[in-house]
Amino acid sequence: MKHRRPRHGRPAPGPAAARAAAGGAQARARLGAWLGFGPLALVVGLRWVLDWLQGRADAPPAWPLAPFVGTQDPWGWLHTTGWALMALAALLLAGRLVYRRFGARALLRLLAGLWIAAALAACAAQLAHFLNLRGLVPQPAPLAARVLGSRAVAPSLHGAGGTLLVLQLRDEPGTQQALVDDRQAAALPAGQALALHWARGRWWGRYVTGWQAVPATP
Repeated sequence: MKHRRPRHGRPAPGPAAARAAAGGAQARARLGAWLGFGPLALVVGLRWVLDWLQGRADAPPAWPLAPFVGTQDPWGWLHTTGWALMALAALLLAGRLVYRRFGARALLRLLAGLWIAAALAACAAQLAHFLNLRGLVPQPAPLAARVLGSRAVAPSLHGAGGTLLVLQLRDEPGTQQALVDDRQAAALPAGQALALHWARGRWWGRYVTGWQAVPATP
């Protein structure tokens, strides 16, 4: 008669293995926290530093001169939204393929890489905007403009507010606008002729650096 050996269960992990597993879990939690909040803190911190440097710089005002939003295509946002939805769909499809082929860990690495890349892109955009304003090129000839209207804009997280001037530039089609942080601009009546002192950005854009009312000719 054969005697069967008793089967023993899998031995429980020892204290050293338990401590190693707990340490690994804590390390992964710290890494997840750094990946979750570190890139966002970098973007916010860079924004604060650039605003602080801009406030300390002894530079003339620079108010962007851009096409008036009232004359833009009201359905133009659909084009940008369509591209954004297509990019989101492609990202979801790529994530599903990565998950099915390589597993959840590879998908998390992909998402972490995209999150870091987005934060770096935001930092690069902020730095480019800051350097574009620090390299203004003043133009010798002022722009002749006429005020079509104005309205007050309250301060917000996007800017300090001011007076939004709707302008018609001489010899230029379309209507322009400039958000001017100057109390005297609020008193400009419609039809007032202006001489706009302006500058070009280091890489892009036109900026109003000053203005002067032109008396009406008899």
